[in-house]
This record gives sequence, C-alpha cells and structure tokens, in this order.
Amino acid sequence: MHVFDYRFLRSRSVDPDVLNRAVNIGIIKARTAPDRRKGTIMEALERKAIIMSVTDSNAIEGIRTSEVRMVGLMADKVAPRGHEEREIAGYRDALRFIHRNHGTIPVDKASILRIYGILMGYSETDPPSFKSRDNVIVDREPDGTISAVYPTVPSEETEAAVDQMVWAFAEARNDPDINKLLLIPCFVMDFLRIHPFLDGNGRMSRLLTVLLLYQEGYDVCRYVSMESKINAAKQDYYRSLEESQKGWFENNCDYGPFISFFLGQLFLCYRDLDRYVGEGLSRSKKSDALETYLRMCSVPVSKSELKVFFPSLSETTVERTLKAMCDSGEIVRVGNGKASRYVAAARKVD
Repeated sequence: MHVFDYRFLRSRSVDPDVLNRAVNIGIIKARTAPDRRKGTIMEALERKAIIMSVTDSNAIEGIRTSEVRMVGLMADKVAPRGHEEREIAGYRDALRFIHRNHGTIPVDKASILRIYGILMGYSETDPPSFKSRDNVIVDREPDGTISAVYPTVPSEETEAAVDQMVWAFAEARNDPDINKLLLIPCFVMDFLRIHPFLDGNGRMSRLLTVLLLYQEGYDVCRYVSMESKINAAKQDYYRSLEESQKGWFENNCDYGPFISFFLGQLFLCYRDLDRYVGEGLSRSKKSDALETYLRMCSVPVSKSELKVFFPSLSETTVERTLKAMCDSGEIVRVGNGKASRYVAAARKVD
C-alpha cells in the first residue's frame, strides 16, 4: 500500500520558489479579510460563483444541461430530469452544504462519506459506501479507443487507504512547519489516486478542495469558482496529475507538478476577484468607489489599470487618491516609477 506521509512538505525540504508562491498567496488572503468584502457586488459574485462551480465541475466529467434548465435547477424551481440533471442537483446540494457548514465538518472518513451521500443523493438510494469492486482510470482517443489505463487502490484496501490518508493529513495539518496550501493539493491528489468510489471521484475531489480551502481561510472560492478555473485549464489539470502520480504505488511520486497547478489556479481566483470587484465598482455612482476598491484589492494594480477600471475619474483624481491612501497606510506601493503598483495593506498572516 502507498505510504501516506506529508512530512516531506516541511519548509526546509520544499522548493523555495514553490514555498514563496504559497506564502505570497497567504499574504493575498490577509488582504482579503471578510470585513473588506461587503455589499451587493459581493453578493452578486457569490450567486454567480456557485452556478459556475456547479456547471463547470460537472462539465469536466461531460455532465451538462441547457442554460435555462441550469438556472431553474440552481433556483430550486425545477426538479432534476434524467441522469445528468440528477448528478448536477447532487453537486449543487453538496456544494451548498460545504458553503454553509465548512467550519464544522471534520476531515475524516465519515465526512467524506457524508458529502458523497449528498453528491449522489438523487442517483443512489443505498447508504453511501466505498467501492465494492476494483476500478481504473482510462484515457480515450477522440475515436473512443482507450489509449492508457491507470490503476487505483484495490477495493479491499480502499477503506484502510482512506483512513491512512486522513490520519496523515491530520498529522501534517497540526505541523506548524508545513504550509497548508502545499498540503491541500497533496491530499486531493492522493484521494484521486485511491479513487474510493465507483462514480463521482473527480467531482468529490473538487468539493474537498473547496472544503479544505475554506477551512484554511481561503474563502475566495465563495466569490470566484475554482472549478471553473480547473475546467478552463483542463488539459494542464490532467497533465499535472499524471506527472505527479507516476510512481505513486512505489512511494516515489513527485507531488510538485500538481502543487504548482493548484497554486496557479488559486492565484487566478484572487486576481479575478479583484477584477470583478473593480468592474462592479466602476459602475457605481458613489464618489468613494475607487477608495473602496483599493481597500479591497489583493493583487497589485497599476495606475493605468485603475484608469481603465474607473474611466470617469481624471488622472489627477486617481493620483491624489493613491497618494492619500499610501500616506494613511491603507494601501502600499510596490515597485517604482512606471513599474509601480498598489495593493491593500496586508494584515497579519497566521
């Protein structure tokens, strides 16, 4: 059996570039504290994000319905019709469950089964359980020919493997020398290699990703869909998984490619959060819209970008606002001259 041991993630053993990326995203998280994200813009982003998450996570697996039907399903105005809509409705319910209860969901075998039961609630009537027979992951060519087969953990070893994985995760989670943003993708990758269920493993992995991000304070997934980022980069997603999972059964795999993919997509979520907020505020008639945006932005933004976001403001107004907020310590300038960018002052990072 694969040995689940995440102690290799201790800071002194990790590639400095990868560790720096994780630390920088932690700083971005500090700049997006909850009290900075209030109002109708954030509420609209939250509504949009959950629809996109449900749509794109299912689309990765080839599960789709019409846009009209999706709107009705998300509003609970229509009952799921057919197998694919039952799968969509299950993901909707499981994601809502995580959004509402992430703070009280332990990361253990029982919770994994509980979330899986919600995910499959419209498709299966039996209590949720791990796979009862062996399964494999396959690659197919456009003509349907199977081009590659990837083994998974045998069914008789699955429950023990899940136990080992969650115990190792708990150990690493309590290790102050392990950055949790490096730990999350390792856990997700191991879950996918175990492939503990006969169906729904990919969607479960994305639900667990959202849960673990929430629990570490990275709630950007409430406003920007991580699932949509993965769907948009689906080829890179599968390629990084394949590269990282080589040698998994022999305990000599390299988690690095999948960690890098994960960090990249998470950074894009924060970048898009800033962009969406800027677009929303640019339509606002409030005179302090620019100040509000600058207090919320988490990724450095240039003066020229601000002028694009707020075309009704003069260059003098933008410059005066930037100077006043830098002087007050609300924002900080990064770089000099034409390379200058501005970002909300960071709060303490745990």
